[in-house]
Amino acid sequence: MIPPNIGQLPPELDLFAAIFGVFATIFIYSFLWKENPLSRAVEHLFVGLAAVFTLAFMYDAALSQAVWGTNRLAEGNFIWIIPILLSLMYFFFFSKKYFFLYRYPVSIVAGVMAGMMICGMIQSNFLAQIQATVELPLVGAGVWEGWPPAGLNSIIMIIGIITALTFFFFTWEHTGALGISTRIGRYFLMATFGSAYGGTVMARMSLFIGRLRFLYETSYQDWFWAWYLVPIAAIIVILVALWDRSKG
Repeated sequence: MIPPNIGQLPPELDLFAAIFGVFATIFIYSFLWKENPLSRAVEHLFVGLAAVFTLAFMYDAALSQAVWGTNRLAEGNFIWIIPILLSLMYFFFFSKKYFFLYRYPVSIVAGVMAGMMICGMIQSNFLAQIQATVELPLVGAGVWEGWPPAGLNSIIMIIGIITALTFFFFTWEHTGALGISTRIGRYFLMATFGSAYGGTVMARMSLFIGRLRFLYETSYQDWFWAWYLVPIAAIIVILVALWDRSKG
């Protein structure tokens, strides 16, 4: 059985969404000045909306898997009653007398997720890395053609992997050839961590640019643009800052 269609949302909500988005964006970035009531309000609102969205999504996913569309229970697959009952046991969190029942679904989910994470981490961070290293091209057609050749990149990768691994050899003193290898490996590790940090910074800058584009490009029926409200939101932030400073 498919749930009834509740219809499309009215287009007027686009206007309210744009207005809300402008104020939320300016208020959350007011945290750059310092933590204030506006930034805290948007932060709490975001966390609450995320929790509600997650709950609704998981509820819809559970019903879709067990009832809607699949008809698993109607077809006699009563094994699905077990996960349904386990999910309902989460509500015993609000009971002091039967709180111990809440621990069963939590422990099952934690155990399953731990097993999945361990397998995934071994596959992606261990086996896949070994496979990628073994498959580095050193010989063959076109490996040493062009600039930079693929073979040169492979040699650099092999040197980096070996020297970075020797950096973590703590059973021998890092002197002689091992000391040179660990010193080279330290440089490779520094470059790797720097690259990871740079990627994190660029991801944050990408989010910031996305909000700027939202403020500049969002409109409603060619008579309202989101950036119209930026000065109003900025004035509100300044007033709250002055009020917060006067209290101190």
